[in-house]
Parts: sequence; C-alpha cells; structure tokens
Amino acid sequence: MANNIGTVRSILLQQPENVIIEAARFYQKSGKPVSEQSYYKTLERMTKAGELVHLTKGMYYRPKKSRFGMVPISEKEIVSHFTGTNRGLLVGYRLYVNKGLTTQVSKNAEVLSVLVREHKKNISNVSVSKIEMELSPEIKSTIEAFEVLQNYGRIQDMNTGAFADYMKSFSKEYSDEIADYVLTHRTYKRATIAFMKQCMDYLGVPCRLGKYLSSMSEYKMPDVRKIYEAS
Repeated sequence: MANNIGTVRSILLQQPENVIIEAARFYQKSGKPVSEQSYYKTLERMTKAGELVHLTKGMYYRPKKSRFGMVPISEKEIVSHFTGTNRGLLVGYRLYVNKGLTTQVSKNAEVLSVLVREHKKNISNVSVSKIEMELSPEIKSTIEAFEVLQNYGRIQDMNTGAFADYMKSFSKEYSDEIADYVLTHRTYKRATIAFMKQCMDYLGVPCRLGKYLSSMSEYKMPDVRKIYEAS
C-alpha cells in the first residue's frame, strides 16, 4: 500500500504546472491503485506540503514556482481547462469582445462546459455552467451566435457594423441540422430564434427555423434590415 501511495504521489508530481487536476477523474484514470480514502489523504498531505494547491472542491493543481515564490494559476489557465478541445466555450462579455462586438470587458469570465458535474461552479473569477451536449467547432459556433442574438439588446456599446459582419460570416456556416441539435439541448427565447431566422432570411440563407415559431405571434426583436443599412 505504501508503495502504491508513493506511486500516486509520483504521478501527481509529474503533472504539468498550473494545470487543473480533477481529483475524481484523475483517480479513475489512474486505475485506483489505492483506496479512495488513502488517495484523498495523499492529496491532503501534498496540499499541506505545498506540492499541490487546492483550487476548489475536487480540483487541485501543481503550482508553478519562480524565484519570487509561487505563481498562482491564472484565469486563462482555468478557462483553458474548461474550454479545451470540444470541452466548452466562452459566453458573455468575453465572447462579445472576442467577436469584436464591444470593447466593454467584464471582470468575470463565463464558460459553458461539459466537464462540470454541478449546475454551476465558481472558480476565482471564472463562472462555469454545465452544458450537456456533444460539442464540435460547428456546434460551438452556433451556440455562440444564439448567445449573441439572445443578449443583443443588453450588450453595452454594441458595434452594429461588427455585428453585421459577424452574422454575415456565421451565415456561411449555418446549418439547420446543427441549429436543431442546439435547440434540442439548450433553451432560447422564441424571439431569439425569430431573430436568427430574420438574419438568415436577410442574408439569403435558407433555414427551417420557422417551425419553432408561431405565425400568430409577433416577436420583439431588432430590425435586421435597419442594422445592415446603418452599418
């Protein structure tokens, strides 16, 4: 048992610096060489010794050290863990800034990720919400577009010219199949779906989003024609 504990410690010390270690997943992937109780005791001892840092419940990292002392894990490193290859995506103002829609920056980063088990998890100034769906670049791009449209009226200092360019670019990869998949797994307002349809219609992209809408309803949304005429 002692040798197995030493092996676990050795493997943990080989992990990259300032990269999140999810305790439960790491234990499963390591093949459970020791009892779960012994494993978590090892994590506790390594944390007390400064070999690991306890970031939040169930999450640790091996700290990077410089001649000035310990270098804390950064927001970028936390976000990278949850948004790496098909694991999640940024939403909120970090998304809007990345798309050039505004210069307003939020002090908090909002992330949707398949990695979290809870509905929502806060780590430092990063808020991670659970998303239960397969992710691909195309699916992430469609989620991003729906997020932008849903929050269009609340984005401060919106650059309408940049928005027009962004939607024109997105329209070239729009897919009804992917939109259906996203709308099956995430809830967006009918007005948001109508806004997406209006954008695709204006840009000459065939879409079947009308099936989600009622011909008897009037949806409150921006006038896409006026946005493009003004841009």
